[in-house]
Amino acid sequence: MVWLFLIAVAVFGIFVGVGIVRRRSWARISILVWGGIMAVVSLIAIPVLFFIFSAMPGMMPNQADAAPLISVMKWISVLFYGIPLGVGIWWLVLFTRPRIAAAFSRPAGLTPYTPTMDVSGFPLPQPTATASRSRKPACPLPLMILAGFLIFSAFSMVLFVLVPVPGAMPFFFFGHFYSGLTAKVILGLLGLLFGAAGVGMFKLKPWALDTILVLQCVFLINGIMSVRNPRFLVVMQEAMERADAENSAFAGGNLFLTGSFFQAIMIFSLIFSAALIALLIFYRSRFLEAASAAKT
Repeated sequence: MVWLFLIAVAVFGIFVGVGIVRRRSWARISILVWGGIMAVVSLIAIPVLFFIFSAMPGMMPNQADAAPLISVMKWISVLFYGIPLGVGIWWLVLFTRPRIAAAFSRPAGLTPYTPTMDVSGFPLPQPTATASRSRKPACPLPLMILAGFLIFSAFSMVLFVLVPVPGAMPFFFFGHFYSGLTAKVILGLLGLLFGAAGVGMFKLKPWALDTILVLQCVFLINGIMSVRNPRFLVVMQEAMERADAENSAFAGGNLFLTGSFFQAIMIFSLIFSAALIALLIFYRSRFLEAASAAKT
């Protein structure tokens, strides 16, 4: 199922490339959304992998032998994610330039120009073509990128529920711990809700933005309470150890099941959630204006 999804994304990328060459507006929007997702994911992945690879030698029994290889892998990962980071930023700058955006808009109602001559027999200059239709309201670009990210995340969450995997991802919600089928059902429902909200944001539905804003606020409060809960790290580590015990890849134990690693991940998640809330609040008025204009 994962490979089929990746093939579908690749085929869609081919259509987007053809659409860019043919100057289709939907292709420009698609490449902006994908460029934004690439840039954000790569910008997050580089420091996270740097932190993980820097901590790995101290966790391994043969750290003297593994240190050179891990150092090489660290810089390879920077290069691996640095390329899509640069490409994503380039796409965001290139396809938001007014001249490029105008090339992807197809004005309606333009009649073919018939050359006319002046009294001396030379052709008069061709008049400048102007579009006869107003610009269609659209979702602000940062929210459009977030909507694409939500749709992609929704598919990943639903896929995680459908594909059988060793163990189960634990779910900690306001002091209550869930695992097994219950955690999968919660994850699947959240995935469906995120996917519907992402599509709704593309279609300028106010309920979609407010839904994501409320969910992010709930998750932020839940995350803060979880970090302050003395049971959280213990329960999460025990759940992950049980899951890893069923996975042959971690027969020798998971190197990253440490309290400091969990705390770093949680702190980063809280910062990321707060940044999303700030983004949604900042662009909410513009989104509502575009949604109101789309109804008229």
